[in-house]
Amino acid sequence: MVDDGSNMTKRKKTSANAGLNLSEAYLQHVLMYETKDYLERGQRFAQLSIDKLDESWIKAFRIYFATLLRPAARDMDDLAAELRLRGRDPPFDAVQSEIADLRVELEQVNPDELRPELDRQIDEFLNALRKPPN
Repeated sequence: MVDDGSNMTKRKKTSANAGLNLSEAYLQHVLMYETKDYLERGQRFAQLSIDKLDESWIKAFRIYFATLLRPAARDMDDLAAELRLRGRDPPFDAVQSEIADLRVELEQVNPDELRPELDRQIDEFLNALRKPPN
């Protein structure tokens, strides 16, 4: 049988899909822990309407990316967690210009500056994957 290269293409696609699945799993892991932390701290935004949650998340997003202050990040994460608990995503469409600016900034960052923290977070995630389910 002659290999026409399709087996290599299939292996590359499988490898790429495995990487994508792992990336998606990591994102879900992070979001799950953000939601868990929010619930443990008392679900402080539970009384807000969806419109008010959206409005507050947009404001917290803009404050955080303008100032990088940790309290604004906590607000943004908590508001997103409350939205997830209600089966909704944060209103990313309302902050598209800020997201575009963020992408430009991220492209200019030296990857070596982020490496130790990223490596730590990846190790935590992989260790959590290895733990047997309860």
